[in-house]
Amino acid sequence: MNKLQLKHRELKIISVIAASENISHAATVLGIAQANVSKYLADFESKVGLKVFDRTTRQLTLTPFGTALLPYINDMLDRNDQLNSFIADYKHEKRGRVTVYAPTGIIAYLSQHVIAKIQNIGGISLSLKTCNLERKAFYEGVEFPDDCDVLITYAHPKDESLVASFITKYAVTAFASPEYVKEHPISSPDELEEHSCILIDSMMIDDANIWRFTSSGGKEMHDYRVTGNYVCDNTQSALALARNHLGIVFAPNASVQKDVQSGLLVPCFSEQHEWWLDLVAIFRKREYQPWRVQFILDEMLAEIRQQLTQSLEQQTEQAK
Repeated sequence: MNKLQLKHRELKIISVIAASENISHAATVLGIAQANVSKYLADFESKVGLKVFDRTTRQLTLTPFGTALLPYINDMLDRNDQLNSFIADYKHEKRGRVTVYAPTGIIAYLSQHVIAKIQNIGGISLSLKTCNLERKAFYEGVEFPDDCDVLITYAHPKDESLVASFITKYAVTAFASPEYVKEHPISSPDELEEHSCILIDSMMIDDANIWRFTSSGGKEMHDYRVTGNYVCDNTQSALALARNHLGIVFAPNASVQKDVQSGLLVPCFSEQHEWWLDLVAIFRKREYQPWRVQFILDEMLAEIRQQLTQSLEQQTEQAK
């Protein structure tokens, strides 16, 4: 015997007809045409092979089968409402884990300057994980980890179904300690091959890194092969080695502001030889996310953008 495929809509119509005992009244309650209500009822009775209602000129009354059937229908409708309520509550609860991935420098920035500003976190467990980019990500797109909710990074997603929300342009350039620059003068990226550079493991190609710089006019982009004695798996370690005069590091300007202000590091080039990257937040479409993820995402982006605005305003004031 084939199982009946009963649809929620037709069960709802049967329930409303039983409550109103009139096709016309049921149609008004449901907000659909009377003819469609009659058709749904006829199709349902034909499908089950039994009459649900006895028809008179003025009203419909339940048959013995209909009387026995109605409690099951209403129970199924109640369970469906409970399921919908559960899903809605789940999506709008501040409870559960939210996992944020980012390169080491961004994770450090979030930990120091952003996370503490999120108010009323409720029962959310916030997990911060490091995800340093491979060089191919700049050309092929970045992979989105399976357990990731939000990825903040310098490349756009490989999976085009994901959302990439632009945050800001991010400048990356070469830095070294004043002592290193004094002992090993350098004036342009063309001279990098003569220097010891501090390499990043994820960017290794044949025992070297490829660093990218624009020309001083910003119109052309050039790749430079660099080598060195030290290889790190994150920017923070590379910066620590650079502070100890062990070579040149390729790092985001924002990551070294305090080092530059304190005199621990200096830009290697007097002209604007930089690589500008897009800093983006990558996440699944909002309709596929629990509300806890949307809450953390919105709070982080709002705080980051506010800090960027304040930083730009301060730079503008200082330039006056």
